[in-house]
Amino acid sequence: MNIWHDGKEIDTNEDILLKKWKVNSVTGDTPAEKPPYCIFNNTQKALELLKYHVDRNSTICLHTDVDVDGIGTTYELKKALENLGSHNHILLINSDKIHGIQQKQVDYFNTKYHIDLMIITDSSSNEIALIKQFNCDVLCIDHHDLLHDDLFGLCNDNQHRYVIVSNTIENKNQEQDNLWLRSKNISAFENIQHYEGDGDMSCGVVVYELLRIYCECFSNPKLIENLMLYQWAAITLITDSINTLNNRNQWYLSKTISNSETESTLRIIMEKLDKYRSRLDKSYIQYKFAPTINKAIRAGSGNKALYTIINNPEKIDDLLQFASNQQEALDKALKCEVRNTNGEVTLVKREFTTETIQLDISKLGIHRNYSGVIAGRLSGDNHKNAAVYIMEDGMCRGSFRGRYSDVDYRAFFASYKDYIYAQGHPPAFGFKLYKEDLDYLMENLKTIEPDVSNKPYLTAGNMTVEEMGEYHIANIDEFKRLGYLWRLAIGNSRVISNHEINIVVKASDIELKGNNGNVYKYNVLGMECKAFSILTGKYFKVYAEYTNQVDLYIRPLE
Repeated sequence: MNIWHDGKEIDTNEDILLKKWKVNSVTGDTPAEKPPYCIFNNTQKALELLKYHVDRNSTICLHTDVDVDGIGTTYELKKALENLGSHNHILLINSDKIHGIQQKQVDYFNTKYHIDLMIITDSSSNEIALIKQFNCDVLCIDHHDLLHDDLFGLCNDNQHRYVIVSNTIENKNQEQDNLWLRSKNISAFENIQHYEGDGDMSCGVVVYELLRIYCECFSNPKLIENLMLYQWAAITLITDSINTLNNRNQWYLSKTISNSETESTLRIIMEKLDKYRSRLDKSYIQYKFAPTINKAIRAGSGNKALYTIINNPEKIDDLLQFASNQQEALDKALKCEVRNTNGEVTLVKREFTTETIQLDISKLGIHRNYSGVIAGRLSGDNHKNAAVYIMEDGMCRGSFRGRYSDVDYRAFFASYKDYIYAQGHPPAFGFKLYKEDLDYLMENLKTIEPDVSNKPYLTAGNMTVEEMGEYHIANIDEFKRLGYLWRLAIGNSRVISNHEINIVVKASDIELKGNNGNVYKYNVLGMECKAFSILTGKYFKVYAEYTNQVDLYIRPLE
């Protein structure tokens, strides 16, 4: 097959690349083995608190975070609770795209509307002062970095309990939790591994894993699996950009992606959004399902999105109206007006000549809800760190997106000064700070970044030895004929973009063949690849994605 390694032709053992990218561990006709139970911190406290309120059919408020992970997590909880006999539920989501519980909500439920239990998911685990103010029991389940160790106790009224569960920390009280589980005389809990903390979970997976244990202890062990709620957990894995290259997450995805069976609500939504689609796949989830929900949230209609998903999935197409709002915001941010000598005004791509990007969208008349999606586009299109914000009370409030997925930019922000708010994920988070501090941080991000990206690359085409990657494909036709491209693509079809298979090519090996709207088609060494803009530069990377076929895309090399 003419594969080269370090400038020398090597023995073409057909497993060499598959083993390098762990393809054998994530593909096959049989699903991944069901993962063992996760005994998070406070497992006993959380499940006993939940059972107390389920048994009493208490009034439970489900606080939903403002994204697909939040809504998907709430769907899991509500469906499970209803099937466990709990029916008095209030759905709560912030009207603006503001993550987490707020003071006004604490005040409302303390003075105007009585609830028995507040369940907060996908946010707020660090808002311990707010949590303690509730005059009801509080269960907080989160997957973001936990910045304190105040994980359970009594609220300020000295009557109600609060319990925080997080997958990101080690369970230091697992021996007690294990004894409690084994007291149920259930064989599933006989051999439990110590839980050391795992950052590779969406909140949807954390909730599902907690519900697995609840059902094993107090209900039908197969309840949530029979409800196919694992498919909602899988969607939250994909939409929240979680690393899925592990056995646990692969189990969720193998039960979801291209499965011939689809959970009832997801099937209704799929039939409405894409009537010709019969199965879930990654492209549909990333480019149709999730954007439909997120665009409604950013337009200030998170409540409509939440109630549509939970109660009226057949009305999902009502949310399509919000697409134009987001496109208008993106056009304002990504383009600027230029007046030529004749006085004619045209829109051109906004250029950023600085090393990093800062954009005050309040000057452009754009709502703060769009700061995240704009930052993501600016960072991706320019391969630069991007901070997009509005000015509020003399401070910058907005969203950051980093150009490297494996760099902890959030910790860099948060550790600079005590007052700085920076919460979310390491490369993608919300912030609030003074402009001079933002300037300093953006200027010094390079101090925490690697000198060279450590992503693995194949190379292909006419390259010198110095240009070749670790593995170089001299004959792309033979490479395709032996099925490497297909196997590498399907092996990585269920993982996020930072585990893509990238094949680097030179500009001399690509040729623009035409475009269909915003999609440009390039011939790359005999392969048809798609791009979402005109390509410029010396080197490009081709990556393969598998849905029901292998689709190839090309974009500039970082």
